[in-house]
Amino acid sequence: MKDRSTKADITAAVLLDEDTLMLFGAIDQPLPANSVVMLDGMIDGRFRGGCWTDAAGERWFLGAIRVTGLAHMRPSRIEIEDTQGKHLLLPRLSNVRTNPAHLVAALREVQPQSLGTALDVVVTLLSGPEMGGGEPGEGDRRTRLLSGLAQEASRPDGFAEVLGRFRDGALMVQGWSHGFPAGVAAVLVEADDLRSHTSAAAPFHRPDLPDDAAGLLTVLEGSVAAPDSIRRIHFRAADGWHHLAIFEHRQLLADGVASAHARDMLGQLQGDAARRGVAAAIAARYNGVETVSQIQAPVRMGLDMAVRVPGAGLFVCGWLLDPTQTVRAVTVKGGGMTARLDTDWSRLARKDVSDAFAHDPLFAGRLLPGNDGHGFTAFAREPAGIAADAEFHLELTLADGIAFLPLPCQPPTGDSLRRMLGAVNPDSPSIDRVVSTHLGPMLRTAASAQAVPSSVLHPMGRALKTPRVSVILPVCDGREDVDLNLARMANDPDFTEAEVLVVAGAGTHERLAGMVRQAAGFYRLSVGYVAAPAAADPFEAVAASLSHARADRVLLLSPSVLPTERGWLSALERAIRKPNAVGSAALAPVMVSPTLLYEDHSVRFAGIVAVEGPGGAVTYERRFAGYPRDWLKEQEASAVDAASADCALLPRELLIRAMADGGRYLGLEPKGLDLCLRVRAVGGSCLWLPKVRLVAVDEQLRTSRDPRLERMSALVDEWSFAERWKASIAA
Repeated sequence: MKDRSTKADITAAVLLDEDTLMLFGAIDQPLPANSVVMLDGMIDGRFRGGCWTDAAGERWFLGAIRVTGLAHMRPSRIEIEDTQGKHLLLPRLSNVRTNPAHLVAALREVQPQSLGTALDVVVTLLSGPEMGGGEPGEGDRRTRLLSGLAQEASRPDGFAEVLGRFRDGALMVQGWSHGFPAGVAAVLVEADDLRSHTSAAAPFHRPDLPDDAAGLLTVLEGSVAAPDSIRRIHFRAADGWHHLAIFEHRQLLADGVASAHARDMLGQLQGDAARRGVAAAIAARYNGVETVSQIQAPVRMGLDMAVRVPGAGLFVCGWLLDPTQTVRAVTVKGGGMTARLDTDWSRLARKDVSDAFAHDPLFAGRLLPGNDGHGFTAFAREPAGIAADAEFHLELTLADGIAFLPLPCQPPTGDSLRRMLGAVNPDSPSIDRVVSTHLGPMLRTAASAQAVPSSVLHPMGRALKTPRVSVILPVCDGREDVDLNLARMANDPDFTEAEVLVVAGAGTHERLAGMVRQAAGFYRLSVGYVAAPAAADPFEAVAASLSHARADRVLLLSPSVLPTERGWLSALERAIRKPNAVGSAALAPVMVSPTLLYEDHSVRFAGIVAVEGPGGAVTYERRFAGYPRDWLKEQEASAVDAASADCALLPRELLIRAMADGGRYLGLEPKGLDLCLRVRAVGGSCLWLPKVRLVAVDEQLRTSRDPRLERMSALVDEWSFAERWKASIAA
């Protein structure tokens, strides 16, 4: 298209963020309200603009250009496409500022009579997703621009005298004004930042006011700033921008009082339409009472469980019986959060719900046989800044009203998280998205907040002043036979100067401590019995016991690993001391593992290596797994990408550093590989010894597990591992 030459004078140009540029100036042609912008001939982003003509007949404009990475560009040609598809060429920018006060000062200097119009335009320009959307935060340049213009354009008109917050963060304001708009309008609330909110307002008579003023009751929607932080409430009246100042002796209502106070005021409000709007806004506010059971239509709802992980989001599981499709929306609200559930929930068959209401007169003839999809599981991500003790509720939007259901959320304990996983359908077609968007982040956040399990050390057997190595033997099931492990150590001179930490985690047998004490005394071993009942698996047990390990080196040893000969610990020690064991990595601290064999002497562990596949995808594979041991040809220690946490010797300080960022998986399989990769991430390396061979017994699980829960745990762990290491684990 041919360019239309424009005569324009850019008076001010201000970067509001890395991607948004605000322009102010005079121009001889109208600019489009919403269009594309081209930098140096390429379509790069969006333009939004607003124009006005002053008393002298000169046309002025404010425009916002939104282009990714705009702050780092120096375009020589800026073009805007008009409504006819032609390109309007703007003058080259020579002096771009970052302080919004420059734009405010320019408007005040050359267009003081148009400051109100300019504020109108800026409020419109900075709203909407194409201009970055969202609410400006404290210190943000957008906030400073809006605040600066509001300070210049807004004139005092009345006071806010009573303020109270509703449970969902909305605000009730009572006061007086000359020109506050009745009905629904947009207002700007000035606090630590400045935000736009929808207002439903109505006047009422006050004999203490002049005839041209009236009392005011308004409800401001959304998550409004705390009442004690509000400085002004700006509004657009017929003759320009004005504001309510905050009365010096204003009254702040206690939480939960606003609803009752506003309802008491309804009878005094004037103007039928305005009164109905305020009444509807008050009715839409949750006051802590369940009202779903009071709905006259055939609608009922129940909750099975709700789990909240602060900082991540909520999981809600329950049922909604709505055979006539009366419910228009189901929304979770609380603490300033608002999120639709029904647009993205998974429906489940709940025949028990159909049976329970089959004879209810309200549902008679409305429940179709076989139509039992009343259950649901749903997630809601929460924005930053929601209080840890925030209360939530469900809001059901009906054709003729709103109903509420309290949403008591369980904390993210191990039991509640397992129940959450067990409620999700692993066969859902959207399960990959559910895991990556909701389950994975929620469980990762919950894991990061977990403390290391507490533990208590009980010394048993022979006292040892300076141990050569600390052997950590984690027990997290009902086994009682670790005396066999202790007997094997007692028969090996390598363990004469070793301390053995038997860590009793969750699920250990009550007789374990007595058996360990007896074996320690009989074999004259130095044993520490570490009681860590909150440790759910061997890795948590290791973390709980590390503070009790006194030696510089730690041997991680699963109770399922049994030596076939003596002297193997010395072989591990020699390997990590050998100068050229791993070439250039020899100076790094080393985690070393032997070969582990199944009871039939086939290979269980011979090192884990990273294999690069098509497109650069990396998969970690166990070498020679299931092969006869004769396949192992190597005779010397060799570097691998991962050792085995079932049997590994490494420096205690290296293990402490590697485990400082652990606990992000639900199952055991990824944890061992993840530990080895973290060892390498903190500067260590991994070795495998082909010639040192131990038997790893393939034991049966001592506790029953839910197959559905196991599948969900595996899906979440696969996501967590790939998210952290950009790789996968071979099946």
